[in-house]
Amino acid sequence: MKTEEKPQLEINIPSSSELSVTLNQKEDLVVINNLETTTTKERKGLSIVDNPIFCGCLLVLAGIAIAFQAGCNATLNRYGGRSFSSVITFSIAVLCCIVFFFFDVTVGKRPLPTSHVKAAPWYAWIGGILGAYYVITNILTVPRLGAATVLSIFVCAQIIMACIIDHFGFVGVTKRRYTIWRILASLGLVGCVVVIAMF
Repeated sequence: MKTEEKPQLEINIPSSSELSVTLNQKEDLVVINNLETTTTKERKGLSIVDNPIFCGCLLVLAGIAIAFQAGCNATLNRYGGRSFSSVITFSIAVLCCIVFFFFDVTVGKRPLPTSHVKAAPWYAWIGGILGAYYVITNILTVPRLGAATVLSIFVCAQIIMACIIDHFGFVGVTKRRYTIWRILASLGLVGCVVVIAMF
């Protein structure tokens, strides 16, 4: 008599390498989901700031504030002296920046800087020096030349230099060509500065 062969039950046990790949894929999915969730929250939080009309209003107010700042610094210069004026200006500015930092981290849920900040290039750290130079120069020149002349020269030099920075991609900005229209606009700014300074 022929004996009947019993069907064999095959069990495929994944190898350790296959298990590690599966686990890594799951971990990657979790990380991706967390990043997507964080990005969505950040986009919701920045929806107002991303609005070009709102940004335009902020810039207009910032320009008005700079014009007032020139006069305020010049007045404080008359009463307290040049160095006193610059120290007070930047001390108040530091306090305002600290308040903004805590507000951004707590209310805005912005993550704290990590060790990645150490990889920032050297020119990322000199913004404060340049800002101090601007304020000190403002304090020294406004009493002699007037707020309108000083600020018009500042704005003209700032825009022309910004176009040059855009053209060559300095300090990490995206390259944008210094087109003929930008050059003509720059020349127009120079003409406006001359008119403001003379009249």
